[in-house]
Amino acid sequence: MRLAQGSSDRNHINEWARRFSYVPGQRAGADWNFETPRMVPGNATPSLVQMPEAMKRKLYEYSSRIATVAEAERAQKLRMQAVEADHDRVFGNSTSRVIEVGRRFTPYEVAHPEHAYEEHVIVAMRQTVVDRSYETNSNDPEYVNSFEAVPSRVPMTPHRQTKRPRIEGTQVAIVAGPPGEEIHPDKYGRIKLWFPWDRKAKKDGSDTCWVRVAQSWGGGSWGAQVIPRIGMEVMVAFIDGDPDRPLVVGVVPNPANPVPYDLPANKTRMVLRSNTHKGQGFNEITFEDEAGRENQFFHAQKDQTTRVLNDRTKRIDRHEIASIGANRAVEVGGNQKHEIGGSMNTVVGGTGPMAMALMGAVQGLSGHTAGLLSQAGQIAGGGGPALAAFAGTLASSALGFLDAGGLGSREGVVADASPRADAGTALAGSGTGVGDAASGLFPLPGIMNTIVGSFKSDTIGVARAEQIGVSKVTNVGQTSLESVGKFKKIAVGEEFVIECGDSKFIMKANGEVIILGKTFNFVATDHFQMRGKPIDMN
Repeated sequence: MRLAQGSSDRNHINEWARRFSYVPGQRAGADWNFETPRMVPGNATPSLVQMPEAMKRKLYEYSSRIATVAEAERAQKLRMQAVEADHDRVFGNSTSRVIEVGRRFTPYEVAHPEHAYEEHVIVAMRQTVVDRSYETNSNDPEYVNSFEAVPSRVPMTPHRQTKRPRIEGTQVAIVAGPPGEEIHPDKYGRIKLWFPWDRKAKKDGSDTCWVRVAQSWGGGSWGAQVIPRIGMEVMVAFIDGDPDRPLVVGVVPNPANPVPYDLPANKTRMVLRSNTHKGQGFNEITFEDEAGRENQFFHAQKDQTTRVLNDRTKRIDRHEIASIGANRAVEVGGNQKHEIGGSMNTVVGGTGPMAMALMGAVQGLSGHTAGLLSQAGQIAGGGGPALAAFAGTLASSALGFLDAGGLGSREGVVADASPRADAGTALAGSGTGVGDAASGLFPLPGIMNTIVGSFKSDTIGVARAEQIGVSKVTNVGQTSLESVGKFKKIAVGEEFVIECGDSKFIMKANGEVIILGKTFNFVATDHFQMRGKPIDMN
């Protein structure tokens, strides 16, 4: 196509201006991909346009809407090409009627054949036609155009003109999933949603992509994990305002999903309550911060498991009440130590009212035992009022048992209604009642009372030592048998007495031995010998 500066002839290019634009030495970009947390995908593409000092300057974009290094390489290459296409531009005017956008042409000058031009391609064009027939007798309209062209060797990559869609703020959404499911996450804890503005929402988990859920803490297989359940109302934010990157940032209550406890009546409670999956029940941790009623409530719908790899220390400044419905097993690998500042009552065979009923089998022995204990104390000259008080309580068969008020509180511990409605407040009150009642179980400290409903067996492999400071009373209702394999010795300091009905055997420290009875019968199958100085027989 002929180039003639200033020419007005037809089909000539009459203006040719070349413009050069600055191009950065590199085009770089990166973005975040949560599936590659140890590497931020990105790439830097150098420019093919050689300009002094240009490589020191880089045009960087974040976020560049890529997920992998390969995507980043392709994106930055295209964006660099778009910048490079702006580097060398020609702006011209012509009267040629044959040029059009996308057409290639090579300019030439007749007057200056030594001026060489490379092939160009039209990338933009503006055409003007003026009809002057109403002013002159000429019927030919006046035609001119202006155009913009680039060398055809340059890849014509356009700039991105369409603005990114952007969502400011948060939106309301509802957690969705397949029919019959209550919880529907993927391996990353992402969930599906539906938005109220979606008039065609199926609400079955097919309306959105998997959406990430913000947690309070997260690490390498540790942290927090709370998965919003189907039907919950959630608030959705968008990372960098990108509609393709939604993020659930919170769950909000509504009438269909109310708060765990009525508000504002329970405004002092901080609650974390779950709901049994496809069943009835809940797990819960609640903190009550009302002054004077502070309480930590823990509820396990089924099992509670605790594993401590080193030490566990527990200090309770007042009462501890424990009620176990079935069995309890304790295994101690080393030593076990118990210290009780007051007294201790142990019952085997019954609990609550049934524990007291066990005394019925030995009701007749209690008074006799108390009498023997008092007698033994008097003989020993020790024990004093404390022993007398202990004997009196023992005689009444009330030692170590809860009174009516304590038993009532116990019922609140073992058979109270579900604590779901009050965060364990009633249970805590009942426990306090049992603890207060336990304070009056014994007339004085230092008492250990053991009641076994049926049988008791003691097996000791080597030795057993028993030390009693003042008195010991053993009261057997019917029979008592003892078998010693080799040797038995009984050492009594002052007097040893055996009584059986009208018979009595007395041994004293001075060597006197007295045998009392109605009839004596001595039988020796072999030798019988009596020695004495003298022997009186009357």
